[in-house]
Amino acid sequence: MPRRPTDLRAPSRVRLLALSLPTFVFAGYDLTRRSFLAAYLSYDLGMPIGDVGWLVMLVGLASIPAEMIAGGLCDRGWRRVGARTLWMAGGTVSSVGGGVALLALDRSSGLLSLALAMLPLVAGWAICNVTHGAWALEATQDNRGRAQVFGLRALAGIGGGVAFSLIGVMRTGQMPSPFAAILSALLVATPLAHLGLIALVPDRAEPAGGLRRAALFAPIRLLFATRGNRRLAGLFALNGAHTATTTVGYLYLVGAALAIPEWGPTGILLQSSCAAVGISAVITYGSRVPPIQTLRAICWINLLLAMALIALPPGRPAALMLWSALFGLVSAIDFMALRVLLGDRLDLAARADDASARAAAYYAAFHLPFNLCAALATGVLFAGYRLLGFDPAAAHGAEHPYVAAQLMPALYALILMTASLRLVRRYRQEQAAAPAPQAPAEPEPMSTEQA
Repeated sequence: MPRRPTDLRAPSRVRLLALSLPTFVFAGYDLTRRSFLAAYLSYDLGMPIGDVGWLVMLVGLASIPAEMIAGGLCDRGWRRVGARTLWMAGGTVSSVGGGVALLALDRSSGLLSLALAMLPLVAGWAICNVTHGAWALEATQDNRGRAQVFGLRALAGIGGGVAFSLIGVMRTGQMPSPFAAILSALLVATPLAHLGLIALVPDRAEPAGGLRRAALFAPIRLLFATRGNRRLAGLFALNGAHTATTTVGYLYLVGAALAIPEWGPTGILLQSSCAAVGISAVITYGSRVPPIQTLRAICWINLLLAMALIALPPGRPAALMLWSALFGLVSAIDFMALRVLLGDRLDLAARADDASARAAAYYAAFHLPFNLCAALATGVLFAGYRLLGFDPAAAHGAEHPYVAAQLMPALYALILMTASLRLVRRYRQEQAAAPAPQAPAEPEPMSTEQA
């Protein structure tokens, strides 16, 4: 049985900061990959929409094997330095090296060169993300403490989104691309944040025994271990598809369908700023609300926002900013709720003396459907762009701007949120029917004769 943390309280402030800073920089990477990469490839590098779709989908798929390897093996490491330290260091080197190679490319670079630069960047970040997530899952075993850890991580992620969005808005003339400006800042911030995690937060994992082939497939087996695991995996999958659908095409929506491209980076900055308000409110006032109820409420709000997106008028920055603010307000709460539910599944397995209840395996397992469905949803989105003749890099890029860049993503979001609400209802029913965990029985008082 893996060693569990002996201190059930939340970590100290210094350790909470060290646990949160990697999420801060990861938000910058996630921002460049989800919100700015496709527009960078189309507008700055002039790539056809078909090639952009393949590259963006490749970026999403490349993280999956890296996360599986990290999830199966990052609990195994040298006892002298900790089970996960070397994985964090190796992922950092890979991501920084890939980022440097990507910034060195230009319009004359081919599709293969771009793919080879992106692969180490994506794989390195995937390894760091799983390793860091496992570190955070084992920081505390108390529900309130875990909500604090993941809530502050989410808040740090929002803060990173705001900070790096601001870099994109305030880019200089020497670096006109928001993507290049943010990625350059990440190359400096990433090693510093990861070094702080390694130095300040103890690695609580007991290095597992020998390296076995079965460990690589442990995350996949966990997804199908119980009905609750399968339904939670489905919720992660739908959330990943919705996140990809609403973020990858945002700059296309603003630039082509609404015809106000100069407001794109500002809209992303506003989303990140409002997300900080939303996640702060949940941490402050929503700690007593069960996470599955929080998730249900956010799915309903996203459903209404998808309906509003269909009617968003072109050439109206105020309407776009209002929609972006409302969307940003709830954009991080659903994923936070899913991670709290994931911690509950890990604790349930640990109470059942499940030897496979390792934090890294659980973290990688449930992020696998998230990333897989995000990549597939991106492919479907770009297939729709191509089918409708939408290509921002070509002269006919605005042939069907409303249908391709506005109506189609809104309909995708409607379908995904409807399916999410159905699955949330089934998950709640299973939780209500499950017996509550029993507290350990208190020992009987000793009699005088026994004394």
